[in-house]
Amino acid sequence: MDTLFLDFLAAMPERIIMGIRYEGTRYVIGTIGVFVGLWLIIGPFIRSRRIRKRLPTKLLNKQVRREILNSFRTILVFVALDIIIFDMAENGVFRFYDDPAEFGAIYYWGSILLAIIFHDAYFYWTHRAMHHAKLYKRFHLTHHRSHNPTPFTAYSFAVGEAIVEYGYVPIMLLVLPLHQSALAIILMIMIFKNALGHSGYEIFPRGATRHWFWKHMTTVTHHDMHHEKAGGNYALYFTWWDKLMGTEHAEYHERFDAVTAKRDAAGVAA
Repeated sequence: MDTLFLDFLAAMPERIIMGIRYEGTRYVIGTIGVFVGLWLIIGPFIRSRRIRKRLPTKLLNKQVRREILNSFRTILVFVALDIIIFDMAENGVFRFYDDPAEFGAIYYWGSILLAIIFHDAYFYWTHRAMHHAKLYKRFHLTHHRSHNPTPFTAYSFAVGEAIVEYGYVPIMLLVLPLHQSALAIILMIMIFKNALGHSGYEIFPRGATRHWFWKHMTTVTHHDMHHEKAGGNYALYFTWWDKLMGTEHAEYHERFDAVTAKRDAAGVAA
């Protein structure tokens, strides 16, 4: 058997362990960070910012266990794809660069912004496609079993959806050279945004959906309504595609205003 292939097999267990450590750490930082920070620490002070009622404890515990199990499977899918992508990068298919000075600081930070804008477009169209009747059960139903989501819903995917969600990485790398630290920042922003979007607590300021700047951002209410109604509000970062394609829920602004105008029982401003 070819020596290179034997070396590849011998190195695989270590690469898998390193991959699980990397993807798992990112998941833990994002989801548990949002869970502890928003649900446990801040949550009691912003009860009125809860978009929907929390599930009863028994149902919540059952849902979270299912979400964590699904998330571990997603992490394993991401690890397998990481190994493939980085092997292809070593063979020149994708372009990572090691020296930040090669393209300069403007490109470094600009590449992160471009990658986020690209990811938003990719997410909108693939997400919307997975809601098609012929694809929904196979790809997206697992995620929507969390009708009233938690931060752990962020990676609660079927295998097919996990592959689709990862797909933007190789497509992006075909056209956009990235420093590995820039990719790490992009992926960390993604998991935090994902976990926040499923947190069920509105953190955007009152009037944000009509503000000249904030109105371009998807709020927590934006994605929570998607889970509640199982359609519409497909975007991840920005509201552009939903507005352009007419898929933003008609009552989105009204719902956001209602959530952010409440005061909790203790009289603390929302």
